Amino acid sequence: MEKVNDGHIMLLDELVMGGKTIGLISQEGIDWGGDKPTYNKLFAAQRRGGPVKKVLATPGTNMFTFQMIQLLAENCVALAGGTATGDKWDAPSDVVTIEGPAQIKTGTGQLIDIKMLSLNAVVRGKLGNSGNLYLDCEAEVITPTGGTSPFSIGMAEPYVSVDNSTVQFVKAGGTKVVRMSSSGALTVSAAPAGFTIVQDGNFLVITAAANDGSTVKTRYHHVDAGN
Repeated sequence: MEKVNDGHIMLLDELVMGGKTIGLISQEGIDWGGDKPTYNKLFAAQRRGGPVKKVLATPGTNMFTFQMIQLLAENCVALAGGTATGDKWDAPSDVVTIEGPAQIKTGTGQLIDIKMLSLNAVVRGKLGNSGNLYLDCEAEVITPTGGTSPFSIGMAEPYVSVDNSTVQFVKAGGTKVVRMSSSGALTVSAAPAGFTIVQDGNFLVITAAANDGSTVKTRYHHVDAGN
């Protein structure tokens, strides 16, 4: 069923940064804040009821803060830089600023499309009987030059995309993870013979059994996004 934009925006379905879906975010979600605009005010002795002129001094900012809790190597690289070798993340020697377009997809069907987001992330958290490690992320909306709009809010157009449309396995089989993105909830059809597919949020975990030596190839099929 197609969702209708009634102006009520809630829930978080997906965060996309630079065209890549970001890993799972803590249950607190994304906190949209920032600095309020500031003004210079001019007062006159003869007018004691308020200022005679008010001029904008600083325009304020739009800031996002969130905690990314799914510390897969590729998620860490996307938010904090560094390098990924297989499932290992090598953190950068200095704090890296990641800049690029971003999209926030809401559970009520709206898409917040941001022209340019400047993001920094550092590892924080606890290791013990409670708590976990996460990337503590802070991002700021960058105002485009030329007076164009920095972001828009509207209904998301229906779509489904994956990082790779084809996955290949060697004779011994194995497991590969593919990142998905969609405008709504995802459903995946049954896997072909010799494969298992497990959906983990916006990821497909595809496992192939050992084969007879011929090249084994599978394409995603019947991956649908509902609105």
